[in-house]
Amino acid sequence: MPPVTLKDPYRWSKLKYQIREKFGRYTRHRIFSAIELGDDDKAVSLATQRVLLRARNEWGSSPLVAAIVAQRPRLVHEYIQSGGMFAGDGAIAHASMRGNLAIVEMLLAAKKDPNEPLPRDTNNDGYTPLMWATNRKFISVIKALLAGGADVDAVADDGSTAVMLTAAAQPIDVEALDILCSYKPDITKKDWRGRNLIREARDREKNSGKPELRRILERHFPNTDFDAP
Repeated sequence: MPPVTLKDPYRWSKLKYQIREKFGRYTRHRIFSAIELGDDDKAVSLATQRVLLRARNEWGSSPLVAAIVAQRPRLVHEYIQSGGMFAGDGAIAHASMRGNLAIVEMLLAAKKDPNEPLPRDTNNDGYTPLMWATNRKFISVIKALLAGGADVDAVADDGSTAVMLTAAAQPIDVEALDILCSYKPDITKKDWRGRNLIREARDREKNSGKPELRRILERHFPNTDFDAP
């Protein structure tokens, strides 16, 4: 029998990824290296408004987003004050998915749209900052976003809403759901599978012995019909 040669179906994607990263790092602005190396003084000195608005790293991120990813609140503050925040940069989604409450609060104070998702060429299209915070169970960020005007009923491309991201019914999910329900979300919305949170709560109780989701829903929505198909 001849030897079997296994081919990596993702080899071209990996190669494209590597080329993009290497080329992007070679051509990107110096400000991104300063951010990565922790040289805050240089990263601030290079931050003209033109650079903050136009410079992009190898992944298409602005200096503000790069500072958020690097968890550098001082730079984030400086860049916001220097006009480096703009619509569509994905800044608040990046801060929310990393659970950085201080940066989320900075962005909200600067009037950043609390519902702005990541740029559209990423995975999880349409996930809002509230969805990211709920998905990753950052309770303090969930509270800040809701207080800042986040839409509890926003819908991602796959039909997900923030409340549906609590369906695992772990203790932290129950805590998150209780907070979300105080903002009266539409718990009848269905995701791409045709399921809503009412059905998830019913099935968690019936099949997994976890009645907590149902109890939260019953307390906030006492007229809910859990027997509806």
